[in-house]
Amino acid sequence: MSRIVISGYYGSKNAGDEAMLAAMLEVLGDLEPELHITVISAAPQDTAQRHGVKAISWLDMPAIYSALQGADLLISGGGSLLQNVTSRRSLYYYLASLKWRKYWAPG
Repeated sequence: MSRIVISGYYGSKNAGDEAMLAAMLEVLGDLEPELHITVISAAPQDTAQRHGVKAISWLDMPAIYSALQGADLLISGGGSLLQNVTSRRSLYYYLASLKWRKYWAPG
């Protein structure tokens, strides 16, 4: 497993989510230093610079499709992603990313 896409509430200047991403990246890097990680982010340039990973915009659907098609694993993490308090759209967005990955799973 060498290509991982991480989806969550990253790049939105939420300290808790950014700390969770940093911890995930540290553990993944310790487990397998040769991983290719792409993070879906609200601020891809900041996420790439801050965490040293490839990052793509959460609004760039073609880039997300492409990343998911080539991924060995999707990690959908962060706090309260599957909720509809802020907007029903966020619930549908994160559920859709899980469904897309299901249909594009290798093999």
